[in-house]
Amino acid sequence: MLERHEAFFSKWGVKMETENQYEGITRMLNVSIENLYEHNQHILCQIEEGINTHVIPNPVVGYQGVPGAYGEEATYTYFKEKWSKIIAHDSFEDVIEALIEGKIDYGVLPIENSSAGEVLDTYDLIKNNELYIVGEQSIKIEQNLLAIPGTKIEDIEEVYSHSQGLNQSKEFLKQYPKMKTCPYINTATACKHVADLKDKTKAAIGSKRAGKLYGLENLAPNINFNKNNFTRFIVLANKMNITNDSDKISIVFSTEHLSGALYNILGYFAHNGLNLIKIQSRPLLDKKWEYYFFADLEGNLEQANVLIALSQIMNQCSYFKILGNYKQCD
Repeated sequence: MLERHEAFFSKWGVKMETENQYEGITRMLNVSIENLYEHNQHILCQIEEGINTHVIPNPVVGYQGVPGAYGEEATYTYFKEKWSKIIAHDSFEDVIEALIEGKIDYGVLPIENSSAGEVLDTYDLIKNNELYIVGEQSIKIEQNLLAIPGTKIEDIEEVYSHSQGLNQSKEFLKQYPKMKTCPYINTATACKHVADLKDKTKAAIGSKRAGKLYGLENLAPNINFNKNNFTRFIVLANKMNITNDSDKISIVFSTEHLSGALYNILGYFAHNGLNLIKIQSRPLLDKKWEYYFFADLEGNLEQANVLIALSQIMNQCSYFKILGNYKQCD
């Protein structure tokens, strides 16, 4: 699994004079890495399995929402019609359960919006289940105020949408203090709900596609305050799928509750030449003021410097899990 170390050697200015010299140092490096993982062999086994796992042809894919949801759009965009079936689910938990039970091959869930921040429920679900991120897809989000035909903005008393949709549209909603915001499970589901109610005092915030699909009139287009608004979706599977072009790694860990513990762990990324893209904290429910940290970094799990850094981090953590190694979306 560790054949390709040329980049690692050249990064540190090491030049191989002969093929035998390169092979000898590679063998030593492999042994060194295995020794570092001596008490965490299951991690190496997971990586090995991920390297030998192939993309499932014509998969069954699940997403959360109803037709017209941004999750459906992300699924269409990522898989490019290379599926046998797409199944809509009522909740994030339903997608996870279907994936674990083998009813679907891949699940698509939102994890981050460029305006409203992280989708925290997704972070908790991927940590608490033996699932892996195998891909990601970004979708441009344009929120719209949608209502049954003939509705006037001044008629509206309640606005339904996912909490992210409401948050992304908060500057627009401030103009209409009489409108009560009602968080709903999904933007497209909110559109369907308003269409079913046939009540001019109700409106939804969602996509133009969802509005057309459910016969709603677009009273105010593109109302999100950030016009450069994207949501990042992750693609989940039961096994890692590591390929040559996998260039992003996601992990979750918790540190000992000691001064400087997180600082020391972050130092391992820098010392091994790794670029930390982002880090997000979530509280440990059973311990006051202690946290899990979700981190994304650039790299491939076949690279020696990545394996060395992660092994050093594992030794300093009370909890550690690799969530996936996959290709970054554009």
